[in-house]
Amino acid sequence: MKKLLLLCSVVLIGLSTPAYSQVEFGVKVGFHSFDLSNPKDIILPGDESISFRDAKIGFQGGIYTHIGLGRVSLEPRLMLNSTRVEYSFNGDNGGIFDNIKDETFTNLDIPVLMGFDFLFFTGLIGPVAHINLNATSDLFDIAGYDERFKTATYGFRAGLCMAIGNLDLSLEYEGNFSEFGDHINIGGQQFSFDDTPSRLVFNLGIRIF
Repeated sequence: MKKLLLLCSVVLIGLSTPAYSQVEFGVKVGFHSFDLSNPKDIILPGDESISFRDAKIGFQGGIYTHIGLGRVSLEPRLMLNSTRVEYSFNGDNGGIFDNIKDETFTNLDIPVLMGFDFLFFTGLIGPVAHINLNATSDLFDIAGYDERFKTATYGFRAGLCMAIGNLDLSLEYEGNFSEFGDHINIGGQQFSFDDTPSRLVFNLGIRIF
């Protein structure tokens, strides 16, 4: 919780900084992938299991402030993102094609990235916090299923950004420190896929001023 408050404070300070010549404000939109490199199945009582099957391309949008400090910069963002994943539920009530379960997450992402200029690019690196705002899940069809999300989860971002006029194009890799699926709770027992998710994030930034 303290980490989350610190990140939010940095973002708010950035968004409220007076308009010096080195401060820019804008919006960002884009899309992201979602990947689990080697997820393990969640084994439930009664020889049932949940397998990670697929993830769809997700979308994000939000606002950012770019604070220039010579060849170094600070870029806090507030971004909403949506991700949809598919699971296979292997139970005793039909074949696998009858048991595809969808789950959709809406998160508030709070990246705070340091930038380092070189050549025609800016290298970006820094922490990111994820706050779950909403989730819809077909897993509620499973007896005893409940969702217990953490207040926030954390990860890191690293990537490259290129400025073209008032536009910024960035491609970033994101790693996370929490196991995916640890919000799944069945019969009072917490589960996860024993793997941390990663994402490739593409953003188009439009500087407003």
